Amino acid sequence: MLESLVKFNEIKERPWLMFLWALLISSVGIVFGYEVSYNVTVSGTTLKLAGIFSVLFTIIPAVYFLTMYIKREEGMDERDIEKHYEKGFWEREEKDIMVLLFFFAGLTVSYALWAVYLPADTFQIQIMKVQDIRSSTGNFIGHSGQLMSGYASGNEYSRFIQILENNLWVTSFAFVFSLIFGAGAIFIIVWNASILGAYIGRLSESFFHIPIVSLNFLPHGIPEIAGYIIAGISGSLISAAVLRGHKDAILFGIFRDSMKLLGLALLFVFLGAVIEAMGFTARIIAIFIFYTIFIYIITIAFVPYAKRKAAK
Repeated sequence: MLESLVKFNEIKERPWLMFLWALLISSVGIVFGYEVSYNVTVSGTTLKLAGIFSVLFTIIPAVYFLTMYIKREEGMDERDIEKHYEKGFWEREEKDIMVLLFFFAGLTVSYALWAVYLPADTFQIQIMKVQDIRSSTGNFIGHSGQLMSGYASGNEYSRFIQILENNLWVTSFAFVFSLIFGAGAIFIIVWNASILGAYIGRLSESFFHIPIVSLNFLPHGIPEIAGYIIAGISGSLISAAVLRGHKDAILFGIFRDSMKLLGLALLFVFLGAVIEAMGFTARIIAIFIFYTIFIYIITIAFVPYAKRKAAK
């Protein structure tokens, strides 16, 4: 039932609806995951699996709808290429990017809100993953739940390389996973949103504190997450095209778009690493480059809809 609450045409015209839908289905998934969860003991450590179950229950309604949506959009793009319609690269791909970004944002907000409300160990798996990531790049969560800084290496370049390596690994995984499984991008989005949201909720003292904590992550988090999502779309494009068995000319057109998306994803995660690790001047330049591109994508996605509404 949850997957039928939104329609393809509605999402295409109003991508922001994905934010509300993601907020709803993830809330249902988190509640279900919390209720059916149980503890397991691994090497003497007791783990609560509510976080894993919440991700699974969120993926169940999301994977069908989003997979069908992406395949539907990819099919339309393939027909346009086959008929030689003059549509630009952004005109073909910007809506997919915006839909999944809104989906990710809704999931993140939901997990952050529930992480404040539910017991501290509900998202234990996600917090452990955060600690693993932060320790490898020099940051960690203190006993008070506050983000601490303690890079093993004192220079900016070493921090940058550590963060960039992690970003590139996640980006590569998102591309390959989506290429092999098609719907792999959905798992990447839900899992990473649960990690970020749970972490923000863990650091927040109340619901009203969430926006303040989020400000610490937005400058570098948005380009990194956008890169992961775009890499997933890139892999899904090739996967769907190969499965349909199109002619070489169409496959080449889809592959070309996919490589453009992958290149954009790599640029975004590179800029995210610069913003997170480098000095003030480099951060300002990276922020300017990313948000100029990002605002352009948003403009391309929403201006045509605004024009159609005004015409009516």
